[in-house]
Order: sequence, then C-alpha cells, then structure tokens
Amino acid sequence: METKNLIESCIKKDESAFRILVDRYAGYAFSVAYRVVNDEEEAKDIVQESFIAAWNSMERFDSGRNFSNWLYRIIVNKCFDSLRRGRLKGINRTEAEHPGISRIISDSDPGKKLENKEIGRIIRLMTGKLSPKQKAVFILSALEGLSHDDISEITGMAKSSVKSNLNHAIKKIRACLEKYL
Repeated sequence: METKNLIESCIKKDESAFRILVDRYAGYAFSVAYRVVNDEEEAKDIVQESFIAAWNSMERFDSGRNFSNWLYRIIVNKCFDSLRRGRLKGINRTEAEHPGISRIISDSDPGKKLENKEIGRIIRLMTGKLSPKQKAVFILSALEGLSHDDISEITGMAKSSVKSNLNHAIKKIRACLEKYL
C-alpha cells in the first residue's frame, strides 16, 4: 500500500495502517535517533515517543509534504528535547554500532580499516561536542545524505541556517581530525 493511502487510513484512526507505517519507518527512525543521541535505549524511547506523537497528530499532517521528512522532524525535535533535558550519558560506542560513520571515511584499502575506525571514533566524539542543531544537521547531511532543503524542512531552520550549522560542524570535526592526522 502506498504511503499516501496509509496516511489517509491513519487519519481515520486505522491502527493496522499505522502499524504498517511503523514497520516501514522504524529502522529509519531508530537510525536517526541513535545517531543524534548516541544511546540505544534513549533512541528506542525517542522512536516510541515519536511514533506516538505522529499518531496523535496524524490528522494535522499536510498531504503535500513528504511523510519521511515530517517524521524526521518529530524525531529530531524529540532528540533535541532529550539532549536539553540532559538524559544522556555520552557513552562511547564502537564502530560496529555506528556503521554510518564508515560512509564518510570509507576506503577500499584493507590497510586503512584500522585508521578509518579511529577516525570514525573521533568523529563520533566530536559530534558529541557539537551543539544539538549542528549535530542534527551534520547527521542528517553527512550520514543520512539528505539535501539542505529536506534538512530545512525537518529541523524548521532556514536553509541558510542549515548551511551555516553544517559548515560550523564540519569545521569543528575537520579541526579535530587535522590534530589527529
């Protein structure tokens, strides 16, 4: 069933249609939340809270918008709320737990794997030092591959703010990487 039809059914409070949407977008939602908050349990809570919020506000969804961007916005806002409340512990994660980092630093040379793993660790540490907005923009752009327009829609920031936050995030991460290299 097409997403548009599922949403129309969800607006009519069809729980089975919503279950299909949840199944379709749960992995996507968890990926975003986990990358922003760096905590598996917190990310699971955020995903659950986000889907509850989506269900409760489905009748306000603008059918002219992209559903995944609308859901992203809910998730990112829940992540911001979590970061502001300071619910996170900032636990270090292994590269296996952050496979998206490898898309930034991938190299086909097996000799580079250890170096890339260390660079990935540094990038994860640096994203933890970014402001919540910079972190969200960096993750949505560099790890999720979204356009500035999509990020603007998701975060509610002007496109110029998206570019500015991304630029600052990249500069901070690059400066740290230059120290390492």
